[in-house]
Amino acid sequence: MLSPEQENIIKNYYRYYKTFPLSGAVELHTGGISWIMPKKGEKGPAIAFDLKLDPQTAQREIDGFISSIQQGSAPRQLIVTPDAGPEDIIRLLKASGFTDLGGDEPGMLLYRDDFTPRFDAAGSITCREVRSKEDFAVWIDIVNAALHGWEMIDAKRYYTWVLNGTYRFYLGEVGGVPASTAATILNGDTASLEFVSTLEEYRHRHAASSLCSKAIAGLFEQGARTVTLSGSADAVRLYEGLGFCGYFNNIIMRYGQADV
Repeated sequence: MLSPEQENIIKNYYRYYKTFPLSGAVELHTGGISWIMPKKGEKGPAIAFDLKLDPQTAQREIDGFISSIQQGSAPRQLIVTPDAGPEDIIRLLKASGFTDLGGDEPGMLLYRDDFTPRFDAAGSITCREVRSKEDFAVWIDIVNAALHGWEMIDAKRYYTWVLNGTYRFYLGEVGGVPASTAATILNGDTASLEFVSTLEEYRHRHAASSLCSKAIAGLFEQGARTVTLSGSADAVRLYEGLGFCGYFNNIIMRYGQADV
């Protein structure tokens, strides 16, 4: 049985992936296995993120998903969260040709009372909210370079996010140079922290902790009671320093060999 914290993290995790189709460049497929996939000729994330299979038909649905992968209409990579079913889903996936990539992603949650803001004491970090198309283009460039390593999303397609009051975007400058990003998604009294990244040459200067502190403070000012995230293992110390606690690790899998 999942804890309330785990349920909250997973709910926000799914909501994050469902924001990409708002761009018009990505399609959302829902079913026993849900996924997002760029439309033909478009760029964007491709990943399966919600597995709810009937134990009686699970293998048949996995086989159908693999067929879609082979046809190029479904992503090779998927993430297994603690609510995935059936209970032996990992065994079924491995037996069907999926490989565990390792480097599991921690699911974390922060309560308002545990929040410990960490701003740059030297005052060399400037944090501000992104509103203009020009600033959003800078934000996108940093995210693509520092977080994704390729041009996964573009400013023109995704500016619709900025116009949506549910999302907020933040840009951090180190000595006046844009270097760090963060974003938040608010839903009632819960929210998530997303797109935390810093250009490699500006890391370890407290840009991420300062920017995350500003973004999280903004969420609590808006009435959020909890903030969740699904980050990378090497960022756990950053988030723990802000007051987040880990509640599970997602399992990342890929159809075929890990290096394909």
